[in-house]
Amino acid sequence: MLRDLPTDQITRRADARTVTPDTVAGLVESIGAVGLINPIRVRQSGEGWEVIAGVHRLEACKALGLAEVTCDVVTDDDLHAELAMIDENLCRAELSPSDRARQTARRKAIYEELNGPAKANSARAANAVMGRGDVNEHYSPTFVASTAALTGQSERLIQLNAERGQKILPEVLDMIRGTKIDTGTYMDKLKTMPGSDQFKAAQRDLLHLRHLDRQAVSARSKIKIADAPLNDDAAQERQVAALMSAWNKASAEARQEFLERIDTPVFDRSAA
Repeated sequence: MLRDLPTDQITRRADARTVTPDTVAGLVESIGAVGLINPIRVRQSGEGWEVIAGVHRLEACKALGLAEVTCDVVTDDDLHAELAMIDENLCRAELSPSDRARQTARRKAIYEELNGPAKANSARAANAVMGRGDVNEHYSPTFVASTAALTGQSERLIQLNAERGQKILPEVLDMIRGTKIDTGTYMDKLKTMPGSDQFKAAQRDLLHLRHLDRQAVSARSKIKIADAPLNDDAAQERQVAALMSAWNKASAEARQEFLERIDTPVFDRSAA
């Protein structure tokens, strides 16, 4: 049901993904120009409302100073509300690899809790009847297919992300998030290690990266960039300053000798 709700009575979920300022800025421009096209999905929470999907849209509306925003009010329970939030996150292109792994693994857990093993087993049986066999004994084909359809990613990548999110410690995913080692390839190495080794490996590799970054900064600071060529006036001013500095440092005898020499005609000095 669509309703216009006060923006100051709508709050984010505690487990909502961190808001990305650049995304909000882009939505501010879009909503300011054409309005809010996709309503924010919310459910009632106490005397207010909780965002299920559309946190960035809500923040953009608040930034625009909108007192009310159009919302799709639903009655989702906790699991369906979390699933809707995850589904919106997985459709976003800017998710980091570690975030995508975490969200995919959580979606799989919710899917299995909502559907139970019976539905997963029947899906595997249907695949066997159709001659496709079992995609992977650890993953429900229904979960893989539904997530692939949702995100547009291959079923193989869905399986990989779910496995990464399940096997890598949450604190290790937090540690590598947004760093240079936040990649699928690196997570595939981590997932083969015991938990304690995962933490040590990530900590070691991040320290090594920071050391390399410091070395690169130090190397750049040692590179001397040549001064821009001087024009005639600037060159003359620099020469005069150099002469004055030399004069001020010279002894009285040296100054007198200097004056006597410059008073001598040029042709006399060359003749000498």
